[in-house]
Amino acid sequence: EDNRVRKLDYSIQITKLFYERFIKGGVISLFSPHDVPGLYDAFGQPEFDAIYTAAEANALIPRKEVKASDLFMALVKERAETGRIYVMNLDHCNSHSSFNVPVYMSNLCQEITLPTKPLNHIDDENGEISLCILSAINVGKINDLSELKDLTDIAVRGLDALIDYQGYPVKAAEKGTKARRSLGVGVIGLAHYFAKNGVKYGDQDCWDLTHRLFEAFQYHLIDASATLASELGACTAYHETKFADGLLPIDHYKTTVDKVTSQELLLDWEALRAKVAKHGVRNSTLSAQMPSESSSVVCNATNGIEPPRDYLSIKKSKKGTLKQIVPGYPRLKKHYTLLWDMESMEGYLNVMSVIQKFFCQSISTNTSYNPQKFPGQEVPASVLIGDLLKSYQLGIKTLYYQNTYDGKGEEEIVKEDTKLSLDDLLELEDEADCDSCSI
Repeated sequence: EDNRVRKLDYSIQITKLFYERFIKGGVISLFSPHDVPGLYDAFGQPEFDAIYTAAEANALIPRKEVKASDLFMALVKERAETGRIYVMNLDHCNSHSSFNVPVYMSNLCQEITLPTKPLNHIDDENGEISLCILSAINVGKINDLSELKDLTDIAVRGLDALIDYQGYPVKAAEKGTKARRSLGVGVIGLAHYFAKNGVKYGDQDCWDLTHRLFEAFQYHLIDASATLASELGACTAYHETKFADGLLPIDHYKTTVDKVTSQELLLDWEALRAKVAKHGVRNSTLSAQMPSESSSVVCNATNGIEPPRDYLSIKKSKKGTLKQIVPGYPRLKKHYTLLWDMESMEGYLNVMSVIQKFFCQSISTNTSYNPQKFPGQEVPASVLIGDLLKSYQLGIKTLYYQNTYDGKGEEEIVKEDTKLSLDDLLELEDEADCDSCSI
């Protein structure tokens, strides 16, 4: 008991081969990396399947076989019970990556997918530690997509300057960060943006709108980085990016997402390709979607890409409890998608897959379930497995938290710990009911 590791979060890496074994009712062979040289390093790379199946065919190599169904059921069971068993589709993190060098892992929040190298000691300069260099744009405040050009330029220039300004505790962090200059710009207020445009997460119009928004978002991020490269030079590790090979995110995404939306590209990507070919990019990556809980609170925005759990939410931190109402409540109430009202994850996962089509890195994608929507108030394992398979099929790179509704609403919590009623809060919202900041 004393030797147990407490509060450890696990990220389970899966590739296509293992999904196929599960679907076909097959077995998964467990090997020691010492018995199959090169197998561990090839994981997530195109050559992995051949090395793995060759090892399975060699009867002299020791292994343990488990039913793929048992392994996947254990995964969804633990994910449902703890909420904190994460999933990383490692082959997607490489095939739809900005890099032509391997990505082996993610960070705790599952949105960072950058190259890393192990350290033999703390001062090992041949190792590489990747850092989260993040910011978010409040798209809930945007009225026209043309506004993204200036906003993304500010974000890229600010974060790029931060790379040279900040201090680094170890060389392995400084060396890789300054060579790649990888950024992760995401969004907050997406649910607000949807509500302003009268669409909900489960609507086809929403998925088409998402495509238009994030095409413009990523396009202007890359354009800003190419402009910065023309002024200051491309990052020194530019040759290790797919940009250097003439490739853009629209060239290597999982094309099954096109079944979600048939929205055509609206911007001149070939002109952007030519600009990148001429100047390079200052930053190896530009986009990532972080949880953004704190920044959403500060900006009085809906939380990142998530549907709000209720019109009135309770935000708790070490500094106290904050009651936050969704932006534009009096006008937009009927247009908001509330998380626990969603009948399934289909619409939400469709939105995430469209965002992932354009993003360089990954998304802190949560799955959330309301047991009251299912017979016997229990979420069937078939639903959990189905959403896991759907997320892979649509090219989603990572899954973060799994949330389960406990039956206690936000308004009920407020009534327990404050005399300020929801009606009172709505009156306060009315006073600041414009598109300016109401912080």
